[in-house]
Amino acid sequence: MSNSIIKNMKIAGISVVLGENKKNFINEPEYYNNDEKQLAKLKKMIGFDTRYWANPQTTTADLCQEATKKLIKEMNINISNIDAIISVTQTPDYYMPGNAHVIHRNLGFEKDTLAMDLEFGCSGYIYGLWTAGMMLNSGLKRILLLAGDTLSKVANKKDRTEAPLFGDTGSATIIEFDEKAKESYFILKSNGVGIENMLQPAGAYRNPSTEETRKEVADAEGNIRTQENIYMNGFEIFNFTLTEQPKLLNEILKFADKTKEEIDYFILHQANVYIVETILKKAGIPFEKAPSRIFEKYGNQNSASIPSAICSDLSECFKDKDKQALLQGFGIGLSWGACITNLNNTICIKPETFKGE
Repeated sequence: MSNSIIKNMKIAGISVVLGENKKNFINEPEYYNNDEKQLAKLKKMIGFDTRYWANPQTTTADLCQEATKKLIKEMNINISNIDAIISVTQTPDYYMPGNAHVIHRNLGFEKDTLAMDLEFGCSGYIYGLWTAGMMLNSGLKRILLLAGDTLSKVANKKDRTEAPLFGDTGSATIIEFDEKAKESYFILKSNGVGIENMLQPAGAYRNPSTEETRKEVADAEGNIRTQENIYMNGFEIFNFTLTEQPKLLNEILKFADKTKEEIDYFILHQANVYIVETILKKAGIPFEKAPSRIFEKYGNQNSASIPSAICSDLSECFKDKDKQALLQGFGIGLSWGACITNLNNTICIKPETFKGE
């Protein structure tokens, strides 16, 4: 059982940077058949409204790098005092090496600063925090966790089920060793049987890129994609989410010996408004304790959605205060995980668009 109690871990600061281009669903009639009734339904039920896409030349590393620069400036940290970089992304600059080494080079980190990558999607922030916590308890003092994706680059613009979902975002989080920090609780889960329900079928080494894999094909609903675009079985992912996530939420509370009333904030991966609010209802969580409309602002931000929710809606909530937060992510893999931790005097920088500085 992958249940862990991690001591001495403090989330000291979080910063988020969005892609440059604001997209408004109302201006994309191809995604709702130019039908105002369908537009209203999709906006109300799923939460389609605005999202941010990166320029073609802007990468996930660019977004995370700018988030890092903002954060270390705000916190007045010298990069020589950062012991490790963890990068969580599914859209790296290169197949190899990973984005952690790209950032290591670009920002001039020292040789003693280790760099490592984790390939996760929507659960990635939880896995990244867990990895950072393990590092801190092995002797390291300060970790830079980068989490983000530019999934607009792998979703076919003609795919009405995928293209309107994703928003491009990079985040940076500083996690520090603190003997006074309260214990953090983690539960991590995986199910590889669900691989085919959400994946990019071709373009890597199992199914290399060919003329055939780059050919656009329409499915039964008229969505157009290639084998190198991201694919999601919406029904199966929806079923997985509503079956497993309320259960996990209650499991982590039981593991940490906490009641719902003792948790100040429930911060779930923002898959879409309907999914977040349904999980909250099934688990009996009051909406006022949980950001649930982040998807309307930024779209599905994948591994960056949890830090984005914190910085967007709760940026002032942890200033000079000690609050207990339950964080939960779920998605591709299939993988899912939850964490109960304290956010105490955490610096949160509100999301801004990429400036390329």
